[in-house]
Amino acid sequence: MALFRFFAVFAVCVAFGTPALADDAQDINRRFRSGDLAGALEQAERHLAKNPKDAQVRFLKGLILGDQGKRDEAIRVLTGLTEDFPELPEPYNNLAVLYAAQENYDAAKNALETAIRVHPNYATAHENLGDLYAKLASLAYDKALTLDKGNAAVQSKRARIGDLIAGVASPAPAADKAGTAPGAAADSAGDAAAIETAVADWAKAWSNQDVAGYFAAYASDFSPAGLSRAQWEAQRRSRITAPRSIEVQISDLEIEQQGDTARANFRQSYRSDRLSATVSKTLALTRRDGRWRIVEEISR
Repeated sequence: MALFRFFAVFAVCVAFGTPALADDAQDINRRFRSGDLAGALEQAERHLAKNPKDAQVRFLKGLILGDQGKRDEAIRVLTGLTEDFPELPEPYNNLAVLYAAQENYDAAKNALETAIRVHPNYATAHENLGDLYAKLASLAYDKALTLDKGNAAVQSKRARIGDLIAGVASPAPAADKAGTAPGAAADSAGDAAAIETAVADWAKAWSNQDVAGYFAAYASDFSPAGLSRAQWEAQRRSRITAPRSIEVQISDLEIEQQGDTARANFRQSYRSDRLSATVSKTLALTRRDGRWRIVEEISR
């Protein structure tokens, strides 16, 4: 689930420590955002060995560990931060990111609600809580469809939730084709909605500059043209984290699905403080362990 935002700085913590300590935190943050995760973590560890109560660097350490895929370690770091500085909302928000990635949605919900209690005007936590409720609704509708595949009302609600997550207008319901079994139609609708959600989550992670969520959208055997997987990840991490802001919008989405493979064709509009571009794109996806992941990406 890639619905949330990581924040590499939080203004509340600027007041902690001397200017020299703040400079050290900024240097760690620059390394983190440039993709030098190992270097950023090593510098954070050295800093914390001398300044174990530095809230900003502890927060950065949690983000670095999360970006490295060390979610349990990141959770321990951020949980400790909430215990020592319970008035700060950002660690709760980023704990929710990690819990959601583990599909521990109850813990994610509790963390976001705590962030809002300590900072009622924290807009990001409110937005993320709304996204979480949308995700929980989609899971509930998916379960309902497995139990009652022919329930047209549930199919319609699931499609609308998928459209909400994708940020696109809900299409008019397609008429049933003669000779199509109701169960087959429900399966097809459920698969299409799940694929649409996977594409939407990919675009949202990119827009939120959530590197971990972005990479999670790709299958382990995704093979980028002309690059090794490590080279591609380094390149993408740099391009995602370097801009001050990114907005990716999907339109004219068409899905072709057969069994556990699918192709999503759409128009992609990309806008950042550095570049604006619109391209036609195709994502080839495969279903692995009940989730749709990208195995090929083609821009035209």
